[in-house]
Amino acid sequence: MNNRNMKLLLSLSVIGAVALAGCAKEGTGGNAGGAPEPAAAKAAETTPVTLKFAVHLPINDEFKKLYIEPVTKKYPHIAFEFFEASNFKAYDQLIVSGEVPDLYISFNGNMPGLKDRAINMDMKPLLLNNKVDLNRFEPNFLDDIQYAVTEKGELYGLPIETAFHALYYNKDIFDKFGVPYPKDGMTMEEALELTRKVTRNENGVQYRGWDFGSIVRMAQPLGLVYIDPKIEKAITSSDSWRRVFELGKQIYSIPGNEPSKDSKMNGLSGFTKNRTIAMLNETSKFSQLKEAEKDGLNWDVVQHPFYADRPNIYGNSTVYMIGAVPTTKHMDQVLQVMEVLTSDEVQMNVSKSGRISPLKNAAVKKAFGQGDPVLQGKNVAGIVKGSPVKYPVYLYREIAEPLTNKKFTDFMNRSDDAYTVLRELDHEINQALETQK
Repeated sequence: MNNRNMKLLLSLSVIGAVALAGCAKEGTGGNAGGAPEPAAAKAAETTPVTLKFAVHLPINDEFKKLYIEPVTKKYPHIAFEFFEASNFKAYDQLIVSGEVPDLYISFNGNMPGLKDRAINMDMKPLLLNNKVDLNRFEPNFLDDIQYAVTEKGELYGLPIETAFHALYYNKDIFDKFGVPYPKDGMTMEEALELTRKVTRNENGVQYRGWDFGSIVRMAQPLGLVYIDPKIEKAITSSDSWRRVFELGKQIYSIPGNEPSKDSKMNGLSGFTKNRTIAMLNETSKFSQLKEAEKDGLNWDVVQHPFYADRPNIYGNSTVYMIGAVPTTKHMDQVLQVMEVLTSDEVQMNVSKSGRISPLKNAAVKKAFGQGDPVLQGKNVAGIVKGSPVKYPVYLYREIAEPLTNKKFTDFMNRSDDAYTVLRELDHEINQALETQK
């Protein structure tokens, strides 16, 4: 029995009795075909209730202002008990302790793990029965949720915001060396050439031109996966993975641009605190950058670089979504929360705050970043010139991804060709899968 099945059995053993007891209660009834039906007794919708809410996003003041205050204003009978759930371990602890949530916010990449734990459910029949207009949402974001686990198209919830990928840059470093700023529409190769111009050692300080974070992030715009889901075997020894490994090595082989042995000098920390990194490709990091700007960071942003044969495509769109846990006894209230969080009013504020809204609404799109004074004058419009790749169906990502990052580090320190290293990676992933099974 593999680990995923063991987790599923653990989930079912702990919450199965709750599911059986609650399936005929408020708002969780089902028809003969298994599709939930809308609650008949609408009076229950105003019954005071406290919903257990597992949330992957930071539960800070900004989150509460954007998402929670509008709910309690419109539906004062709904209160929340929050649980931070940014990893599967948190869900396992909730399940074992009997604190199974009523609803959750997570992201599409977590849907396979949540399915293993019986936390999510196909909500499409329930949403359609309640006349939720799915045409309000951009279809690619719904697809990213629907096909995160299988190709059957189950809809595990509704999107509320999506992370973007962008290229941030330190204007002071470019000014220091008299190099033109990055621009929207750059290919990976153009960003590589720009890196050469701003990777310098000045008065004993090493400035790195480009930190791309991890090799798996560089692979995302090509839609690459590690394991073939049909045969459950590694497929990293491909031309596409070779292309990514070789590009990554080119970037980090520029003298002075290799990652520091001190992790604090790399990535977001190196960009915001040490300020020795000229360009950083990352996901949505406005909150950290705004804090760093208070301490003098002079930054701006452009469209994420792309591969020439995949124009204007960046990496995986992390689609944050809200969904119901199938054992909840308060499905009506969960649907009310989902209604508010996906409303035009809330989504307008989401967009103004510098988060990508999943709605088609043109006014909402246009408002991106306009509600934050710190973002005024920044090239936030460049971010939305790119589009996310179709989210791949990852199998055993928690096993394959760390091995891939480790193997790239190994590749950086070896003279072997990329094919040799990637064949080794295939073997290591397959061995890990056998151990897992």
